[in-house]
Amino acid sequence: LACTNNLVSGETRALQLMLDSPLDGLIVEPTRSALPCANLDLYYTIIQQKIPLIFIDSFYPELSIPYVALDDVKAGYTATRYLINRGHRDIAGIFPHSNRQGHLRYLGYVKALAEQGIAVQEHYVFWHSKENMQQILHSEQLFEGLSACTAVLCYNDFTAMMLIDFLRQKGRYVPDDLSVVGIDNSELANISSLTSVVHPAKRLGEAAANLLLSMINGEEGKNILFPPQLVQRSSVKDV
Repeated sequence: LACTNNLVSGETRALQLMLDSPLDGLIVEPTRSALPCANLDLYYTIIQQKIPLIFIDSFYPELSIPYVALDDVKAGYTATRYLINRGHRDIAGIFPHSNRQGHLRYLGYVKALAEQGIAVQEHYVFWHSKENMQQILHSEQLFEGLSACTAVLCYNDFTAMMLIDFLRQKGRYVPDDLSVVGIDNSELANISSLTSVVHPAKRLGEAAANLLLSMINGEEGKNILFPPQLVQRSSVKDV
């Protein structure tokens, strides 16, 4: 086991560590997957050595490697469509720009708006990195941008909880002043009554392990996407 801490250098060290060990197979969660893969040489080495490899949660488009993930486009679509069905039209989005999941969830958000004839308002969309997340989510620019919105889709529950805390400090409350939806359906969502899309963490991990074992036994790999399910709680109101 190795942790990258979502750092390119961390992924480099982890892959080198794995290549120095006798491997029958490898499961990897890509690091900053929306950016060009900086460790292609190491991945090519793994492929050349014919070590079965799969990605979880995301993937690098430069590599034809099987992956197991939540269907992030449908997750973003499902959450946004739910808000639209509750009467919301001015819907903000908060996404990380360095993770492919953020881009795909943004795509689902855009698709849901377009399907209902709602124009994408660029000033309603806020992008952040791991490094400036705190700064963006506690900025006056974000607060002012959300003042024109009735709802917001957050990349995940952790982002949603940071936002809710910031709004509370500013005297705005969920859902009376702003409806909020997250993704993950984590324990945070359950404790805070946050409406959220389920991330099937345990089932995803089991599917990844079973897929890798089948590849070790000579079977061909395939992509597996889990369909999203939304859990309704009290963080969204009708408008």
